[in-house]
Amino acid sequence: MLERRLLEKAIGDAGRLIAVEPFGEGSIARFTIDAGEHAGDWFVDSSRQPVARETGFVIRSREGVAVARIWRHPLDPRLPALRTALDPVRLGRIANAAGSGGPIEARVLAYRPGRRAVVRLTQHGVHLFVKVVRPGEAEDLAEIHRACRAAGVPAPEVVHWTPAGVVVVRDAEGTPGPVAASRMPAGELLDAVDELREHLLSVRTRRIARASAGSRIDWHLDRLAADLPARAADARALLPALVPHLRRVGQARVVHGDLHIGQLFLTGGRVSSVIDVDTAGLGDPADDTAAFIGHAIASAVTNEVAGRTAHAALLQAIADEAADRWLRDAHAAALTALHLVGHGIRATDRSPEAASLLLDRAQRIAPARARR
Repeated sequence: MLERRLLEKAIGDAGRLIAVEPFGEGSIARFTIDAGEHAGDWFVDSSRQPVARETGFVIRSREGVAVARIWRHPLDPRLPALRTALDPVRLGRIANAAGSGGPIEARVLAYRPGRRAVVRLTQHGVHLFVKVVRPGEAEDLAEIHRACRAAGVPAPEVVHWTPAGVVVVRDAEGTPGPVAASRMPAGELLDAVDELREHLLSVRTRRIARASAGSRIDWHLDRLAADLPARAADARALLPALVPHLRRVGQARVVHGDLHIGQLFLTGGRVSSVIDVDTAGLGDPADDTAAFIGHAIASAVTNEVAGRTAHAALLQAIADEAADRWLRDAHAAALTALHLVGHGIRATDRSPEAASLLLDRAQRIAPARARR
């Protein structure tokens, strides 16, 4: 693997591959090193996308073009505010300036290198969430939260933002979606999701939702084929099966952009909070359908492989009912299959068995579940 060779050349340790995502003209691969002077998470970026300031190793072509960047977390060159968000000394100064004292715990909950991160701050038992984005994107992110709340979409309240790339939001209200899902019939859960999606349609915004999974189909299938060589032919066979159906039907509508159970909090059978509306905007409603069903199936497979059969059955029942309700055309089915491919890529390192099962589900769902 090229990224591993580049990392080893830079620091003398190849590390262990954790994940890889498409980015620009290439990808960003994440490696971890467990011990020694280079212990931590390292990233190899082959996107060839420019940065304002270099924060690590740079490998250049003979013409002087940066063909790869290598950095250690949290020194992401596209998210300069990430380092501040994880620095307890700086966080303490910010809190003291606001009149609040005492220790602050900072924990990274989500991180997409080059794109965004979510850091949970805990002080005196109260949580705030810091969303770290590229400089210049924070105002837009704060605005989509405001627009969602104005339309009845219960996004968390923004309490602070800075042009440096930081947006601070309050904690979500309600019972986390996975817990609530275990306590209510699948149909009632999906009714709550339908109500949320209806409110999303009335959000007033011109921003564009996160790019559809269908926009990088070649990369996804090639990556899964490379990571599961024994199933390479099966992965590549999905290309002609999916491509003809990956065209949006109808006009763009406001969607969440990454809708799944883990983004939801419920109270009294209704969605009381929906998080990560960072991805929301004008897009394809079928992408929300595919993201929700794909995530439920992937979670079911993960639990199945781990031997948690009851959890697997619950999640698969939600996925099946959602498919019966929402998969009404080949387009949505093809996108769902592609989301399963994405989950398969993320599973290859920790569980090739789960990755193979997800490829099986992708093969089944693409043509078979579409209702013409």
